[in-house]
Amino acid sequence: MPIYKNRTVFEVARGLKAFFKLEAGLTRGQVPEFERLGTTPRISPPSGAMRHRRVNTERVIWLLGSPRTGSTWLGRILGQLENHLVWDEPFFGVVLGLRENMANGGRLDNPNFLLAEDYKDVWLQSMRNMFLDVCEAKFPGIYPNDYLVVKEPNGSFSAPLIMQAFPESKLVFLNRDGRDVVASLLDAASKTSWYGYERYEPSLAEATMQSGGFTLPHHRSEDEFVEQLARNYINSVNAVEKAYFDHPEGSKARTSYESLRENPLKSITDMYKALGIELDERQLDKAIESLSWENIPASEKGEGKFYRKAKPGSWKEDLTERQVKLVERVIGDGRG
Repeated sequence: MPIYKNRTVFEVARGLKAFFKLEAGLTRGQVPEFERLGTTPRISPPSGAMRHRRVNTERVIWLLGSPRTGSTWLGRILGQLENHLVWDEPFFGVVLGLRENMANGGRLDNPNFLLAEDYKDVWLQSMRNMFLDVCEAKFPGIYPNDYLVVKEPNGSFSAPLIMQAFPESKLVFLNRDGRDVVASLLDAASKTSWYGYERYEPSLAEATMQSGGFTLPHHRSEDEFVEQLARNYINSVNAVEKAYFDHPEGSKARTSYESLRENPLKSITDMYKALGIELDERQLDKAIESLSWENIPASEKGEGKFYRKAKPGSWKEDLTERQVKLVERVIGDGRG
């Protein structure tokens, strides 16, 4: 059976080539099957850069770390700066983290799984586009010269995936002494607190990652609860640490709650310098002053309130000696 084959390749633009393949012949028997181009066909969705986006992804600032690290305070300060918008906890990282439930079941290498590792470049691009689509619906007035601060403490355990989806965006790693974090979370879990014992979630990371489902504090012993809070903290911190290590210089910065409390103007100025963003210090100083601890009404701060102490090292007063040992057994000296 004579078969004629021809394959033509030509360059349509610099670095972009097109090809076509022709196969023809005569046969008295079965027509041969067409040769497949690779074992796993891929359809790449349009890149976000190819669309006319109002969101400039190079001006998206991901604020990651752990719950109760001062991200609300920092986010509100940045939200008062010119051309700055704040998205307060979209839970994008939590949505991505749902995949980890399947990882626990060994499904990531299964080609039938929608979010399988083999198709990561496809579904991660789709998740990115979904985030940007919702963002533009939520912020109809956003323009390419605006900065978007995404405060995402509860989704920080998915930091590597977040930054893989947005490699050109900025990353701020905000950390805090883990013992203070646990002390703050314990206060939030108390029956009379601003959050409340009956509805308290120690971390969405835990609800997502546990294969056996989520359990409320009163279903565990006190020791189990304290240790779980410490594990939630260290899991988030380690994830952000990995994302931070892989992210390029000039697009990342780290700071701590302790340095913010000591000198917020210097801490944020240094942070923006590391990110390569120009900052109006007079405008920043005004924002810091308006949101200072001293300017929060007395009725809105204290034990059981969202604004609790703003006092680094207060874990020494808040945690029992046994609780400190439990936390440090998980996270070390508290820094993560």
